Amino acid sequence: MRLLENGYTVKDLGLENINGLASLHKSAFARGWEAHDFAQFVQDRHMKLLGAFKNGGRDPSAFLLVRQVEDEAEVISIAVGRSHRRRGLGVGLLDAAIDDLSESGVKELHLEVDGQNDAAVELYKNMGFEVVGERRAYYPGGHGKAAANALMMCLHLDDY
Repeated sequence: MRLLENGYTVKDLGLENINGLASLHKSAFARGWEAHDFAQFVQDRHMKLLGAFKNGGRDPSAFLLVRQVEDEAEVISIAVGRSHRRRGLGVGLLDAAIDDLSESGVKELHLEVDGQNDAAVELYKNMGFEVVGERRAYYPGGHGKAAANALMMCLHLDDY
């Protein structure tokens, strides 16, 4: 467990958190995951789920899901509840994960992000992630919008 400067606590998540995770994911993404999806993640030895909680709250205000295989890891999903955004939770969760991953020998952390999600792209770049590739028209457009490109990014943990 880790206390962030803003009063939130970061801790590992388990089966007791799957309903809150599903609700949070559905509020953040057009195609949200179900509780049974999170149950599978929690039980997968390659996955790590971290959550940020406000003042001992029962459900996470934000979460980060990472898959580690040998000396590489990938951010599978990160979500911050709408009323908890702009409070440093994304950075706090990523910092906690990077510390854990570094201790377990991970050299690179990868992720992909919607290229039109300016706030997320800026956050990752400010943390030292570099764009290493792009998938054109990867995210489907909605409501008359064109499909968005996915940016593939990487952070070399030795440089962090």
